[in-house]
Amino acid sequence: ANTAQSPLAIELPPGPLTRAIQIHDCYLIIETRDGMVVIDQHALHERILYEQLRNRLREGKLDVQRLLIPEPMELTMEQAGAVLEARTQLAELGLEVEDFGAGTVAVSSYPALLGRVPVGQIFQSVVDVLSTKDRPPTREQLFDHLLATMACKAAVKAGDRLSREEIDYLMQLRPMAEDSHHCPHGRPTSLVFSRHELDKQFKRV
Repeated sequence: ANTAQSPLAIELPPGPLTRAIQIHDCYLIIETRDGMVVIDQHALHERILYEQLRNRLREGKLDVQRLLIPEPMELTMEQAGAVLEARTQLAELGLEVEDFGAGTVAVSSYPALLGRVPVGQIFQSVVDVLSTKDRPPTREQLFDHLLATMACKAAVKAGDRLSREEIDYLMQLRPMAEDSHHCPHGRPTSLVFSRHELDKQFKRV
């Protein structure tokens, strides 16, 4: 992968580095003292982004990237109504929208942490959440759902070949996540295989 176009912000924190290898452009494998761990690269990056967004939002430090020219989005009247109704909450998440009338809204900013993802993709994923009938009833639940959706859209995908720097980045941030075992939607980020299980499969024990 070309790190200049990478969906990962390559900025390695200090500390010991756990090396991993990528297989099938989807999974990362690391050796442990008692066996090995297979990591879903998308689920792990999604969790890391979700926690970064959530923590920066709570601390009031969510950096915003402003567009020189607001990007118009054509929606149905129902979708536009749901978006404009949530305008205040969206602004807190870094998404500022303006009403252009006739179902069109314009996006003028978005979270800088998601800067490598086209703003249209980010916004459409948010529209999908807001226009569902069963959206979370409370402000906190709504924020949580929207953050998880934006993190999912911005995370590396299954099928993305990662560079050594990108793999190292994920491995460095993995132990810093509050819950590195599940993505925001509840899927596991990794599976553990013990040395005993491997030996058993190969009939060594």
